[in-house]
Amino acid sequence: MTGYTKFKIIYPVVILVLLLSITMPPPLFTQAREESFLHQPWGYEGGTGPEHWGEMEQDHEKHLMCREGVHQSPVDLRNVQGLHLSRLNIDYSVSPIQITNNTHTIQVKYQPGSFIVLGDEIFELIQFHFHHPSEHLVNGKKFPMEIHLVHKTQDNEYVIIAVLVEAGKFNPWVQTIWDRIPTKIDKEIVYEHQMISANNLLPQSREYSHYIGSLTTPPCTENVTWLVLEEPVEFSESQLKYFKKFIDHNARPVQKLHHRIIVKLR
Repeated sequence: MTGYTKFKIIYPVVILVLLLSITMPPPLFTQAREESFLHQPWGYEGGTGPEHWGEMEQDHEKHLMCREGVHQSPVDLRNVQGLHLSRLNIDYSVSPIQITNNTHTIQVKYQPGSFIVLGDEIFELIQFHFHHPSEHLVNGKKFPMEIHLVHKTQDNEYVIIAVLVEAGKFNPWVQTIWDRIPTKIDKEIVYEHQMISANNLLPQSREYSHYIGSLTTPPCTENVTWLVLEEPVEFSESQLKYFKKFIDHNARPVQKLHHRIIVKLR
């Protein structure tokens, strides 16, 4: 076979391979990797961390506010304006412990019947959970932990009371919760005969800073009313360390204020 004959046979084959490489879809493993990213659960580190929350869903509209919202939470509570009198009425009953470790936080669901009154509206306490370290800052200061007591109306309007936690005395009320943190992920455990009162998670003072923000986790829904209590509560150092055995870090970084005003009330 002459060199020319070999060339006539090989040349069309090369052309065919080149055409196929152009027209063929991307390798399946590349598509799988992209789809895997889009469906990964959000988290607090690396490629699933807060800076990527707006990209995590295949339907980007679902987490759109995490990326494009301008009234986001948490914030650094600086330059708080004035002091206004606005009474915060809290009416919490006891509830059996209904506790879940969902890898994002330790959450305790609250039975119906507990609420706060803000203005002329009633907001029912639906759950509380914990963040380590604190999400809100006070004049740049970060606290070891923060408790969020989440309240909601039937129209899905949210009011969240944030309680800052500092290292100090042993807290027997939170220990009741710590002793029952599930080891299995996403498995709610109900202790029907172990009652807890959310009142025991609050400080004595009811002075608070108020601003309008968002949920601090996806979908980062805005128009959330935040009441950040001024006086912190105390957990012991060992209690703070114990939480880290389950949730090492679950605090979203502070967000820009974008000309929002923070007001101190009591």
